[in-house]
Formats: sequence, structure tokens, C-alpha cells
Amino acid sequence: MMPLFVLAVIAIIAVMFLAVAAHRRMTEAWLRTNGTRVNGRAVTVAPPLSAGLLSRLSSTVTIISFTSRDGQARSLTPRSGAMTFTVALAGGGVTVLYDADRPTSEDRIRVGFGAEPTTWHRVRLRQAA
Repeated sequence: MMPLFVLAVIAIIAVMFLAVAAHRRMTEAWLRTNGTRVNGRAVTVAPPLSAGLLSRLSSTVTIISFTSRDGQARSLTPRSGAMTFTVALAGGGVTVLYDADRPTSEDRIRVGFGAEPTTWHRVRLRQAA
């Protein structure tokens, strides 16, 4: 009886992961066909030298800025707090793909490096400091 229960829990978790992955793929496909593309700029920011080595290594963050079609300047950060984009690949230039009807919906914003990116990354809206 116990192995069936464990198998059922594993199956439910697998279905949930597959559903989330399918939703992300569908959202990205929708954005590629119906989304608004704008150019942006990415800058990697590190804490000052006085912050200490461990803090400097773990606190480096990439800030992506762009101006949406409605004239609002927005800032983004990588979705994972520990991840830092390699900005050198594109010389700091990025393409931002977003839903013009909902420009503040984090689920509907993707960032890619260069003018014609092949890989899109999920991001978060950066809170004003």
C-alpha cells in the first residue's frame, strides 16, 4: 500500500512540474508572436570593495533597464537572486519582450541578449530603492 502512495505523490509532483513548464512555453510563444519588443541596457553592479570578498561574490547583480512604449522607464533583475547574467556576451545590449497591455506583469516579461536573441530569460521588476 505504501509504495502506491509514494508513486501517486511522485506522479502528482511530476504533473505539476510539466504543467508549469507548459505554461511558461505557451507564454513565451505568445510573447514572441504578440509581444512588444524594445531595446534595453544591462549593467552588472557589484558592491564596494569595503563590503568584503564573500559579500562581493554573492551580491553582484545585473540590472536591466528599458523604456516601454508608454514612456515609462522600468528596471528588471534576473529571476533568480543568485544568478547574474553574463552581460559581456552582448556588450550590455538586450532585447526586452513584454505584454504591452500588462507591462508590469512579471510573468509576461522576457529578456534576451543582443538584437535577435534565441534564448529568453525570465526576470523580475526591480523595486525602487
